[in-house]
Amino acid sequence: MSDVKAEIIAVGTELLLGQISNTNAQWISKQLADNGIDVHFHEVVGG
Repeated sequence: MSDVKAEIIAVGTELLLGQISNTNAQWISKQLADNGIDVHFHEVVGG
């Protein structure tokens, strides 16, 4: 387990309303995990 922790924050009302999927957060999480960085949270806020 890595000592580095990450949180991904996405901005967009369309994400909150379920109009689109947050594929960017999915991709970023995979890239971070592949480089030994643990993602602990995904946060979405309206924009």
